[in-house]
Amino acid sequence: MDDLKLLRDFGRRLEHEPPATLVRQRERLLGAVEGRPRRRWFGWMAAGLVAVATVATVAAVAVPALLLGDLRRTAQHPVGARPAKVTEALNVLLVGTDKGSAPRMADDKGRTDSIILLHLPADRKRTTAVSIPRDSLVQLPACGSAPARTDLINSAYNRGGLTCTVKAVESLTDVRIDHMAEVDFAGFGRLVDALGGIEVTLKRAVDDPKAKLTLPAGKSLLDGERAVGYMRLRSVGDGSDIARIKRQQTVIRAMAKKAGQVLDEPAKLKTLASVVADSVTTDTELDVERMIGIAMSLHDSTVKLVTVPWIPHPEDRNRIAWKQPEAEKLFASLR
Repeated sequence: MDDLKLLRDFGRRLEHEPPATLVRQRERLLGAVEGRPRRRWFGWMAAGLVAVATVATVAAVAVPALLLGDLRRTAQHPVGARPAKVTEALNVLLVGTDKGSAPRMADDKGRTDSIILLHLPADRKRTTAVSIPRDSLVQLPACGSAPARTDLINSAYNRGGLTCTVKAVESLTDVRIDHMAEVDFAGFGRLVDALGGIEVTLKRAVDDPKAKLTLPAGKSLLDGERAVGYMRLRSVGDGSDIARIKRQQTVIRAMAKKAGQVLDEPAKLKTLASVVADSVTTDTELDVERMIGIAMSLHDSTVKLVTVPWIPHPEDRNRIAWKQPEAEKLFASLR
């Protein structure tokens, strides 16, 4: 009997018992799997989430924040025509936003700093995390009062938040998005600090006065500020968005490793839950059962990190066009 069936069976038993407080039911839900200590079961759920979602800071502690009722679940799915859902595969769009602290117009929502499409196939055996370059020059669909136009994909967020970002990705890929999660990039550094920092290994030294970041070749322990600075570097290497995505993927792996080391430390988990609750917004349908189901699937699957195949855009070499037919083949595998 698999874990998800155990969880569902326990849920059915709860339905026939006398009413209990929500807190008590949540406590019992977490401890429901027989023969497995609650802390261990909770721990690998968290590790599964952090392994693929850290770059958007939808990390190990999204589950506890959700269980505590503190996670914001206000994002709405797009209205109108959408891609059909033809299999039991699950697709989750993870978006990191960089709103910064500078003053902006009331209708300026900012832009996305990172976009990742997380795909769990119907058999849940091989998870794919697809990074979508923010410098992709694409045809954005009409959304709300905003007309269709050609623009960078990360500008979809400014047109209508997470909802318009989902609509753009669905329109461009023909992949149905089942769930979505957004995090303010300002929370990323706090998450790294709550983990106690992360260790990365660099092939070359980094000395970037503009980013105020100096790192030696070899191993370095990064706090939150330096981890964010490392991912945002533009003056290192070719300065491209693709190089930045590779650094994000390096940080993903480092955070996944560190998260596995702190799962038996309740105080750190509590701090992590607080950080995520302050920074993360999900869609209204991403409830406890679905979040746990995703984590269970990730626990047993192989996670592959890829980037949408690309070429320099023919109309603007500083922008990206998706390389065909390779990009379409990738998206077809996610449907």
